[in-house]
Amino acid sequence: GALILPKGIGDFLPAHKRYLQNRGICFESLARLWGVRGIGIHATLPWRLFIPIQFQGRVVSWTTRSISDKSVVRYMSAPAEHEAVNHKRILYGEDFCRHAIIVHEGPTDAWRTGPGAVATCGTGFSRSQVLRISKYPIRVICFDNEMEAQKRAAHLCDLIESFPGETYNVTLTAKDAAEAEETEIKKLRRFLE
Repeated sequence: GALILPKGIGDFLPAHKRYLQNRGICFESLARLWGVRGIGIHATLPWRLFIPIQFQGRVVSWTTRSISDKSVVRYMSAPAEHEAVNHKRILYGEDFCRHAIIVHEGPTDAWRTGPGAVATCGTGFSRSQVLRISKYPIRVICFDNEMEAQKRAAHLCDLIESFPGETYNVTLTAKDAAEAEETEIKKLRRFLE
């Protein structure tokens, strides 16, 4: 397919900046490192963060994150006909990984953990994503600490632990990495050293 970006992508507006600052995320480094931008008034994607998904150095798909905590649908991703590569066949953030990988559900958790962390874009994962994770010698699965997410994390660990290397299932004290204390994130990042 061909990549088709949604209309209305632009610089962060004050509402985007406020949302990110309230979550402890520096919007300048988010834009610079991860290429995240803002969407303001839009017919189908209003008031969202535009999150480009890169694969081997080029943008091949995208997802968006609502900046409203009242939004029923937090993430909305590109429909298949708007993707060059389906976002469930790759890992968000994998271009920043080397010998170890920390696997989260969503991009906001990957941002919080930093380069070396990826997102499956939901608790569901594809066979392609499992194979991509399995090629790293050190694999850390760090899904949200809710019961359903932990069941999915345990299943993912079962699937990849038969591959050569080390597999860990880490549960944070906080709901997810985006809400975790800095001390917990530092401990998590030690897997990347």
